[in-house]
Amino acid sequence: MKKFPISPIFVPANKLDWIEKTYDKGADAVIIDLEDSVSNELKADARSNLVSFLKTKESDRTLLVRVNPIDQQTGLEDIKILSEISSKIDAFVLPKIESLEHLEVLPQVDLVPLIETPTALRNIAMLSSHERVVGIALGGADLSASLGSDMSWDSLLFARSQLLLEAAINNLFTIDSPFMDMDDLSGLEKESILSKRLGFTGKAAIHPNQIEVITNSFLPTEKDIKEAKAIIKAFNSSPEAVIAYEGKMVDMPIVLSMEKRLKLVGIDPKNID
Repeated sequence: MKKFPISPIFVPANKLDWIEKTYDKGADAVIIDLEDSVSNELKADARSNLVSFLKTKESDRTLLVRVNPIDQQTGLEDIKILSEISSKIDAFVLPKIESLEHLEVLPQVDLVPLIETPTALRNIAMLSSHERVVGIALGGADLSASLGSDMSWDSLLFARSQLLLEAAINNLFTIDSPFMDMDDLSGLEKESILSKRLGFTGKAAIHPNQIEVITNSFLPTEKDIKEAKAIIKAFNSSPEAVIAYEGKMVDMPIVLSMEKRLKLVGIDPKNID
């Protein structure tokens, strides 16, 4: 992966002309979708058009592809054809993944399993430890349908927590489920802030108007950046293992958190002003 995506947006594979529009809105990554947003009648043509698009792709943008479920013929065809140009794809996003057997049929490419079923959630430790898995995402719509719950934050908090625990153990990036009400930007902001506080590194978007809200919710502010630099400098200049900074205790875990904050905006914490 070029970098961990913060606000990846789903774009239907039969609407490839939308991609540049999403970049204009500030998207840092695109998930081209061959699954839910493309009807069965259009899947073959969408796949063919995607292959043509990828062959001409020359970009430093992060581009992922969500294939169809690989326990179905359509998904196997997606993998077979797209694997021939896998160098143009940063990672395959895999829906309805539940076992390691599913992952073993794939070529040597980076993978992002979508946790969308109770079985996937039960097997998340096994799935997230696979050597080619680089990130993991929550598919809240399908999971809540399987559980019989709604998609509210509290209803899926256990699933989010399980996902983040295993991602932290395996050093994976994490994509929270999209916020489905495209007109409720205030609700999106509240949920994005909760996602970040819980530990997610990004949240998927389903409309370009959501990108800015998600990005601003996850990226540190100028005040946050200034604080992180100051804490790191103070800690590094002291021989002590624990210091006080503006009345707060600072030890190595706090410093590591500050370093992660800087890395989100491309600042090397080992080379700060």
